[in-house]
Amino acid sequence: MSDAAEDAIKVLVKAFDDIIETGQVVIPAENEQVFRAVYGWWTWINRSCKLVLLAHGAGLGHESAPSLRSIVEHSLLLQWVVDVGADAMAAVDAYDEERRRKLYDDLVAAGWPIPEELTRPEGAKHPLRPFLANFAQLCIAYGARSLYIPYRLMSTHVHPTAKGAEAYIREEDGGLADHPVISIFGSFLAAAAVCVVQVALTINDLLDNETLSASINEAQELLGVTIERPKLS
Repeated sequence: MSDAAEDAIKVLVKAFDDIIETGQVVIPAENEQVFRAVYGWWTWINRSCKLVLLAHGAGLGHESAPSLRSIVEHSLLLQWVVDVGADAMAAVDAYDEERRRKLYDDLVAAGWPIPEELTRPEGAKHPLRPFLANFAQLCIAYGARSLYIPYRLMSTHVHPTAKGAEAYIREEDGGLADHPVISIFGSFLAAAAVCVVQVALTINDLLDNETLSASINEAQELLGVTIERPKLS
């Protein structure tokens, strides 16, 4: 499955590159605002995919778990912003202000010099904040717990955990290894491939781009499944 997932991701990353390199992204007026709101995330997802594939080629697939987890998280959040629209965009802005306020307070507590032009945002909370702050809640809202499981499993290798520490110790004899002794990359890459297809479907609804449509079909054929976007309940 990992080979098929890798090939599917490559197809959609190339489609992204082709679309952007032409400089001719046609966005219907009614979709322009939300497309601009998520374009940076779409770019991040595709460039992160390149990073993951480079890591895999260098024998560092296991260590790419942070990027894989980020791809999964960004993909569903991107779809949520597109599905919800203006309220979601306002929530993203409010959550950003909240984060900047906390950063400002941390700078003060750490005794860092703060430029005069840098002010402390109010950081007003938005009612949709939980979907940004808690990925589990977003997955539940979409009936997509199947995405949350690989996200949690990858978290084991993103944060310092006992399980993560065991990844380089041979179970049979307790010997030390300089490479992961467990094989997790393939299943994580498969989850990311599904998410990249879902992102492409979401973006394609905004652009209605023939190049992207064809690439989505090709990616799904490589994966051997028809992938649909989760539905917000």
